[in-house]
Amino acid sequence: MSEQKAPFSVHESTSQGFSEVTELLDVAPGTLRRWIQRFAPYLQTTASESSSRYTASDVETLSIVRGLLAEGNTYEQIAHRLRVMQTTHQSQVVENDEEFGGRALPAAGPVQLNRAVGDAVQTIADTQKAILNSQTSIRDLLGVVVQDNFNLKEENRKLRERMLEIERALAEYQRREETRKERQESRLRALEGTLGALQQQVAHWVELQRQRRRGWFW
Repeated sequence: MSEQKAPFSVHESTSQGFSEVTELLDVAPGTLRRWIQRFAPYLQTTASESSSRYTASDVETLSIVRGLLAEGNTYEQIAHRLRVMQTTHQSQVVENDEEFGGRALPAAGPVQLNRAVGDAVQTIADTQKAILNSQTSIRDLLGVVVQDNFNLKEENRKLRERMLEIERALAEYQRREETRKERQESRLRALEGTLGALQQQVAHWVELQRQRRRGWFW
């Protein structure tokens, strides 16, 4: 039994050209070449020239790479995932060979391969859509937070202005009260002076009356 390099149990009868793979995965040629060089141990076709042909297994593996990168995984993490998948695949191949008495499994048809690739691409598209939706939700949440902060600043400004108005009104009230108190004190002093003058006049008048009465008896 020959060792399988790709992480899936497929023996492809169809292949894709380099330009076709770039269109299928919607990536730049330079990006695809970089992926092929970096993950060559997990591909059946390792060349990156435009004349190279890539099996459906290669396309599916590269689709997995694209999806894992979209999820934020590093190249090292992706390589680890592919190793695990390759090991799992090889174990399944051994079990299937034993089950079929050493006979090779039937090769998958082109329709099944295309369907598998389409499902992988759809999964990647769904993942990207979920990421975009999450980013939109985060932007909306940030917009709400910024608006709330702006509203709080506006409310604080209005509150400070109101407090300043109250302080000015209170200061004006205190000034008026002081002025009123001073006027009342001035009036009270004037009344006390007037009352004292009246008391002196009354006392003088009483004294005059006493003198007149004493003159009558003389």
